Amino acid sequence: MAKRFYDTARCVASDDGYGVQLDTFDLKTPAKTLIRVPTPALADLIVDEWNAQGDKIEPATMPVMRLVSTAIDRVSLHLTATAEAFAAYGMSDLLFYRASHPDRLVARQSESWDPLLEWASQRFDMSFLTTQSILPIQQAAGNLQKFTQLATGDVFRLTGLAHAAALFGSAIMALALDEAHVSDAQAYELAFLDDHFQIEEWGEDEEARDRLNKIKLEIKMLWVYLSALKSA
Repeated sequence: MAKRFYDTARCVASDDGYGVQLDTFDLKTPAKTLIRVPTPALADLIVDEWNAQGDKIEPATMPVMRLVSTAIDRVSLHLTATAEAFAAYGMSDLLFYRASHPDRLVARQSESWDPLLEWASQRFDMSFLTTQSILPIQQAAGNLQKFTQLATGDVFRLTGLAHAAALFGSAIMALALDEAHVSDAQAYELAFLDDHFQIEEWGEDEEARDRLNKIKLEIKMLWVYLSALKSA
């Protein structure tokens, strides 16, 4: 951890977007690229993370800074590959693979996940198949291109979607969060339905609860990040 070398972080507007200054120094990514984001709301999130630092700078406490840096330094160089990786989650989505037992879990998955699949089907003009088998199922061939197109565009949104899809195991859930069809709390409950069911059945241990709490905070951060991209 580096020692804090600045007093105040602030958002600055420029012709090519919004940046962050630490006192009079322009903030850059770890690869030394000048940070420019499309909305002041997103820049303000970075500002808040830097202003919240103590005497030592702790990168682990700056998830928005990490996502923005990833977008600029890495995803911008691999736009097609990242969109295709996102689409791959859509072709083997968490929501497609259902439990065959016990009956309570089968019913809960259906009640919770079916409405989300129906929304995605209507919203994005796609059809989906579900299965209770562990074997992969082949979704409609056109879905791959549609998922790829849905992720293509703004590098910062793509980065958020890709991160969310990997966290959820679901591109559909990531899109639902991005479009505010579900809140961060709802996405957490839906994506980790099986984990919560197991806790109800068998109880929880400290390690499992700590893992889920960290995931919950990560989803909250993604919700705030994606929302900031839509704020003027």
